[in-house]
Amino acid sequence: MTEDRPLKGKVALVAGASSGIGASIARTLAQAGASVALVARRKEQLASVEQDVAGHEVPTVTLVADLAADGAPKDMVAAAERALGPVDILVNNAALARTGPIHDTHPRHWRHAFHLNLDVPFLLARSVLPGMRERGHGWIVNISSEGSLLQADWSAPYSITKRALNALTAQVDLENRHLGVRAIAVLPGWVRTDLAQDPETLGVEVRDLLDPADIADVVLWAITRPPAVSIGPLIPVRPVSRNAQTLVNWEQYLRTLRHYDASGGHMVDVPGIPE
Repeated sequence: MTEDRPLKGKVALVAGASSGIGASIARTLAQAGASVALVARRKEQLASVEQDVAGHEVPTVTLVADLAADGAPKDMVAAAERALGPVDILVNNAALARTGPIHDTHPRHWRHAFHLNLDVPFLLARSVLPGMRERGHGWIVNISSEGSLLQADWSAPYSITKRALNALTAQVDLENRHLGVRAIAVLPGWVRTDLAQDPETLGVEVRDLLDPADIADVVLWAITRPPAVSIGPLIPVRPVSRNAQTLVNWEQYLRTLRHYDASGGHMVDVPGIPE
């Protein structure tokens, strides 16, 4: 490990890497020297991120997949490890941000949200943990949300799935940290991504939002702490501007959101889920 390339020799798998926070994390890990496996559904966007990652002169592989499909998480880990070697860092960023009142939430939408936001991170973690435990090191980084700490109308099922993801993170960390394997959940506030639709309508300036690179920097900082240093497992990241903090505008923000799939990039304003 060198000071300017602290992740040299490490292999990272970033799920939901085609844009926003996931793409920024992939670039930052590559800049720090890690080989990176990029996983998402959007082939063209992934190709662009792969160019950026390869520009840091590290091995990379692009894996186009719908992680919600049966067997996909296990298959993607196997493909990444065939191409790059054992996974040292798993980043779970793929997510479905569906919101609305409980009485108006279709059971199929509920199941879909829990499957992508909780089952998929569980299945990916389950696939990498045996190797990490055997080697005595590894990081599992789950991208949660500051919304997981808040209660508001229209927050289901998204905020509920993220609270469950926080609990999963804490459990994985508890079970594995004595072996050198750590898990953290990073909880971003309002970030300047496709998910931040017209913040000005809520009285928030775009410049006051977090940048995806801010989240990536926090992830890099966390996973490069000395082994004896305990952090997390929950790490909130908030904008300084109080007006841009999620807690100020959470309910209004949720009502503008309705549905966004971070792994596929779909934004719709109707109850149906894109097939």
